[in-house]
Amino acid sequence: MNKILTYILIFLTFSCVDKKNKTETQTSLTEQSETEISDSEKTKKTIFDKVFRKINEIEYFKNYENGISSVINYEESRWEYVFVEMVNDNKRIVILEKIVETGKPEKKYQILDTILINNFKENEFTSFGVCQNNGKADSRIFTIIERTENDFDLEYYSKIKSAWKANLKTKKIEKMTEINGIMCMNESYGI
Repeated sequence: MNKILTYILIFLTFSCVDKKNKTETQTSLTEQSETEISDSEKTKKTIFDKVFRKINEIEYFKNYENGISSVINYEESRWEYVFVEMVNDNKRIVILEKIVETGKPEKKYQILDTILINNFKENEFTSFGVCQNNGKADSRIFTIIERTENDFDLEYYSKIKSAWKANLKTKKIEKMTEINGIMCMNESYGI
């Protein structure tokens, strides 16, 4: 009987020690994952939480030039958001920014979302703020348009290659899957 009790005590002792080691290992892995996540979040937040006057104040955009930009005037969110295009060779970064009121004439901005467009071709260009979807103007849409020989004669561009829309509720840029009804005004038409 004493031998059986001794074996049971030894077994329970090793079982508890082994369980304790597993718990400590799992805790340290969890803590390590949380640390990695928060480091990643810190990196992410530096670009998305920064309020700035000029986008070139942000280190990441130092090698990009300002392209076109357009204020989004859509329903109740007038003058709150803007699209900005940053250009570097055949790359484009389209940025959805929030306009931050400062109480002074100079507004500031905050990045909400970005889209990187690689391999931008020479016969392509972007259009912001002058597009319509099924005949209804929608300044939340931006497009990549294929240039044609008779561009100057067109009132509206219809050779839309890709289109995105700013979702002002989620503050994200979303790719549009249905682009058949999208046309963008040629701002040079009739000049």
